[in-house]
Amino acid sequence: MKSRNESVLVLMTLILATSVGCSSGDTRRIEVSPVKMDCKDIPVHTDITLTGKLANVPASQIKVELRQSGSGTIVPGQIVIGSGKKPQLWWVIPQLKAGQSTEWVATLTPGKKPTGNTFAWQDKKGNYLDLLFNNKRVMRYMYAFDTSSKQRRLETCKVFHHFFDAQGKNLITNGPDGVNSYGDEILYQHHRGLFIGWNKLECMGKTSDLWHMGGGESQRHQKVLQQVSGPVLARLETLIHWNNKANTTIVAERRQVTAYRQDDPAIVLLDFHVELKAVGGEVYLNGDSEHGGCQYRPHNDVATGTGKSKKKGDATYLFHRAGINPKKDKDLPWVALSYPLNDRRYNVQHLNHPGNPTPTVYSAYRGYGRFGTFFTKKIPVGETFMLNYRIWVTESEMPNRQAFAARYETFANTPEVKVSGN
Repeated sequence: MKSRNESVLVLMTLILATSVGCSSGDTRRIEVSPVKMDCKDIPVHTDITLTGKLANVPASQIKVELRQSGSGTIVPGQIVIGSGKKPQLWWVIPQLKAGQSTEWVATLTPGKKPTGNTFAWQDKKGNYLDLLFNNKRVMRYMYAFDTSSKQRRLETCKVFHHFFDAQGKNLITNGPDGVNSYGDEILYQHHRGLFIGWNKLECMGKTSDLWHMGGGESQRHQKVLQQVSGPVLARLETLIHWNNKANTTIVAERRQVTAYRQDDPAIVLLDFHVELKAVGGEVYLNGDSEHGGCQYRPHNDVATGTGKSKKKGDATYLFHRAGINPKKDKDLPWVALSYPLNDRRYNVQHLNHPGNPTPTVYSAYRGYGRFGTFFTKKIPVGETFMLNYRIWVTESEMPNRQAFAARYETFANTPEVKVSGN
């Protein structure tokens, strides 16, 4: 049995150890609600209150580690300043089982940069902004606007997003560059990576083609509103003006793209959030499913073929259930595309949030792989209209329908997150 002095010494040691542990990091207990389907690599977040030493520390200077109770799983977290300048805690849950809630303990340490693999932005000023993860290119935001020649104007009249292969070396999406490496002309060069537009946008009694943009229309990058990077996600929010032939801005777009950390074989999981404000009068987003909406276009080699044989790619589509006819069936939750390129196969799932307009038509039948959503919509002058899509790109054989369905479930019904000690 210990003496009274020994007991006091032990107690003081425990108190000191506890106080040291608390001073080194602020801990929060978090519960994540059950999901309906087994799913993997799910981005989740919650608003969080930063107090004490954390209150005045920049978000990028807070290291976050999350440990799952009962499993020993440890993943990085990230503090991001969200809308209304509220701090948010983000992390990616590696796996969730249907019907099971999970508990996590988050430790926030001020004054320390996150370590390990992380996202980073790299700007080629005036041309494009690359997103890298672990020093490999993932995505490219194309924002140049050059009127020095007719060709350069056509090449730079549209803001869009390129994607790279899993090695971060080769582009897997289409751009406006005149010819490919085999001397073939780019087919339908106005289709560029991930893009949005309408070919019959009506405003002030005139129609503007914000799809082809061959008549002098343009989408012009104005400025970066927010740029975030870290171990969990990277975010880029920009202001883009949609101008008519007279160079008058008729739509002001706030575009926010958020890329999340993912395990192989994923290249990227991307949230594409768009706010369109009618600034030049009432706007009518009009056209047809072939020439409007938010769409993805694979690399030109899928359309023209490569090598001496000029063998074309065999782009194939998968829908949420068998028997879908995209030319007739409307309001599909998602569509997946699979296409070969450079002796590899790439898959793109285009997810349509249930809060988006109805009826929506998916243009998803072209052999060269251009596909995406289309709808018509009137936006009263001065009002803002919001759209939300998620894009999942992988380098692998086509995943099965269940894997795509699970991705959609966690997009349409994000798991609820509750924090104690907040």
